[in-house]
Amino acid sequence: MQEALYYVQDYKNEKNLVECTLCPRLCKISDEKIGFCNVRQNIGGKLYTLVYGKAAALQIDPIEKKPLFHFLPSSNVFSVGTLGCNLRCKFCQNYHTSQTKHGKYHEQDITPREVVELAIDNNCRSIATTYNEPTIFYEYVLDIFKEAKKHGLKTVMVSNGFICKEPLNELCKYLDGINVDIKAFTNKFYGSITASWLAPILDTIKLLHEKNVWFEMTNLMIPTLNDNPDETRQLCKWILENIGDKYPLHFTGFHPDFKLLDLPATPKKTLMTAYNIAKEAGLKYVYVGNLLSGKAENTYCHKCNELLIKRHGYFIEENFISKGRCKFCMEKIQGIFE
Repeated sequence: MQEALYYVQDYKNEKNLVECTLCPRLCKISDEKIGFCNVRQNIGGKLYTLVYGKAAALQIDPIEKKPLFHFLPSSNVFSVGTLGCNLRCKFCQNYHTSQTKHGKYHEQDITPREVVELAIDNNCRSIATTYNEPTIFYEYVLDIFKEAKKHGLKTVMVSNGFICKEPLNELCKYLDGINVDIKAFTNKFYGSITASWLAPILDTIKLLHEKNVWFEMTNLMIPTLNDNPDETRQLCKWILENIGDKYPLHFTGFHPDFKLLDLPATPKKTLMTAYNIAKEAGLKYVYVGNLLSGKAENTYCHKCNELLIKRHGYFIEENFISKGRCKFCMEKIQGIFE
């Protein structure tokens, strides 16, 4: 075990009570107890991470699977995940790890250095912390990213964005790209479906923008819960007013899983309606995922409208972006392409 970062000892002068300040939940944890995330434990008045160096998932993925469409297109990323999460999403597809306690699932001991060596050995250009919420294995993430930087690898997170400002500020020093889930645009959804709230996620997105960290956003559209066109319009309006038009927004299809088995998969029509709303609102880069959608998978130049990247699922068939610019009109295309 390793002592955790970001916590307060003897909280409010109560001996052996700690407050975890890593995520907005600010868990108050008594001696021997474990926080909401299931992986941070108070032992004798000190907070420890139970999953440092313990991977529950290791895999090589196309970067497009994260999804990151404007980040080293068609490259492979070495993906790492542990157990635990600071949300309780009823639709989680990785619930077998994210909602499992330490010791209740197979974990592999692997140091940050070994993670980086595996990434290099498998010709991956980046390392992603993903599958469960990277915030809750923050110390492991930070050391993996520091080691990756020593070897010229890019660093990636796939995150719910539910993290406090101070740890995120520190992480941004070593973070190249991140996909942030905006799971909905109402507190009602966040409260009833994820056991959290919206404001911290929006704060995270604004801070990433301020720090010039490349990010893309994903909105999983679940029938009857967050697929109202008015909600999509409100989301797009917030994005344009707060961070501008340059960051990609992915609308992805829901498939029944975990505790939401009674809802149908998202119709293609719903996703295309959201796509059209976002484009009409003025967002430059909008995508549809989790199903084959033709043009809504592709990247087009926002100036000359030429097809720049033609995708089929996670695979790229054509790429006309050179040195971050449109080959046809030389307009700059936002992202990390080299």
